[in-house]
Amino acid sequence: MSASTLRTTAERYISAFETLDSDLFRSLQSPRTYSHTFGPASASPPPPQDGAHFAQHIADLRGIMRGFPVYTQAMYVNEAARQVVVHATSETWFRDEVKDTEMPESDWLYHGEYIFILDMDESGEKITKVFEFLDSKGTDALRQLMKRARANQAKFKDKEIRKTSWE
Repeated sequence: MSASTLRTTAERYISAFETLDSDLFRSLQSPRTYSHTFGPASASPPPPQDGAHFAQHIADLRGIMRGFPVYTQAMYVNEAARQVVVHATSETWFRDEVKDTEMPESDWLYHGEYIFILDMDESGEKITKVFEFLDSKGTDALRQLMKRARANQAKFKDKEIRKTSWE
């Protein structure tokens, strides 16, 4: 395991958000143990998720979004601790079919900011734990957009839609 391996694993993890590739997220999770925790508590996050639940969360997002690209602003690798810290920003790409005309198109574009703390296994190729620190004020706005998108999706498709753990 090297700093380069840790960095590559972190880069692959961050890149998976662009297409909301739940299979890529699964492939990066340690098969022995994986935990994903959102914070801060003031954001009223869901409880920690195991690998299967986090992958399902990502798959559920794909129902209303084409992607959720995350852009690395800075990356800090701690080889001795097998840990990578990523400061990142993001934007949302909601699917056209879940948007309505009562809101300007520009309001559907959410910009977020995050700190990811990724702990890796001995190989540096699998993630054992993620702590995702969110912009709590921005997350409230994102939740409202997701709720609106889900309501539009249900209205347009005339059926009940599966929600993510954040809704």
